[in-house]
Amino acid sequence: MTIGHFIWTDLSTFDMALARKTYADLFGWSFDGDDSYDFAQDKTQAAAAVFPMPEFLVKINMPSFWMSYVHVEDLDARVEAARRHEGAIIEIEPQPFDEHSRIALVRDPSGAGFTMVEGSSLTPPEGPPQPGHAVRRFHHLPDIALIADFYKDLFGWTFHKTAEAPWPVYDIRHPDGSLVAVAEEVPEEIRGKFRYWMPCFAVGSLEQAAEKLSALGGEVTVDLQDGRLMGADPQGAAFMFTALEPEAAAGSSDAMPWKAGLGLLCIWLAVVLDIPLFWGVLFLLWSWPALRTGRADFIEPVRRSTHPLLFWGLTGTWIGLSLWAIAGALGAL
Repeated sequence: MTIGHFIWTDLSTFDMALARKTYADLFGWSFDGDDSYDFAQDKTQAAAAVFPMPEFLVKINMPSFWMSYVHVEDLDARVEAARRHEGAIIEIEPQPFDEHSRIALVRDPSGAGFTMVEGSSLTPPEGPPQPGHAVRRFHHLPDIALIADFYKDLFGWTFHKTAEAPWPVYDIRHPDGSLVAVAEEVPEEIRGKFRYWMPCFAVGSLEQAAEKLSALGGEVTVDLQDGRLMGADPQGAAFMFTALEPEAAAGSSDAMPWKAGLGLLCIWLAVVLDIPLFWGVLFLLWSWPALRTGRADFIEPVRRSTHPLLFWGLTGTWIGLSLWAIAGALGAL
């Protein structure tokens, strides 16, 4: 049942050729080549779309942006429900998307825009999440009170606080109890002056995707420190991305985590037998995952893509301590 859930996302952009190249390289998408509304395909199905920025948005200097779509049964009724709320704006009145669907673009009382779609033309990707799929939507705003009543009235959504730090976080629940999205009261120094809905795309490797985005002319703008990075493509469209965990990491494998066991053994051997060589081996074991993944864990995660000086400071320290301990142990022989 998709009614009341986000089902689709598309990109309004200025340079279609550049957008196609960017996301083909970043997410592995292929495109149909339609210059009016181009569906982005993963290996088996449509995952999103890109289209030229509408002229009326060009005239008001709207930057390139990703739009999220909520599936509704009665578009006219939902638009009228939105219109009753102070601060809500109907940017685009109900109009045909194609012969099978209609859409309307609404700004909620916080100013965040989303599209409602009625009909069967747009459907979410089926099956388990794959790289390039929008796996979650996030609403960033200063105060949840700006939108809670609006979405409760519009879709029956309810807001449930799940965390207080580093900022208040709320699960947004459908009337059937399923998770719709997440809202975060993010400070302005991270959020900027805008309030927005933002899609979060799956990638195979967070660090590799961050490096590829930078190489393509985009940038990582914020490390949200919870496995999500916020970035912008070369035309300024903002989005989030997060790594898909392998099935083994999700617990589907009973294989022994031998590297963790080896590290624990090194600690006990170094302490009980007072052999510095094992400390050197331990620091090498600690350094290797950081070099391989681009993420160093020391009290909190530090990523090479967003904090390179601190990352290399930590990793270099571990390698230096390893060499010092090994050299000392060998010199004592």
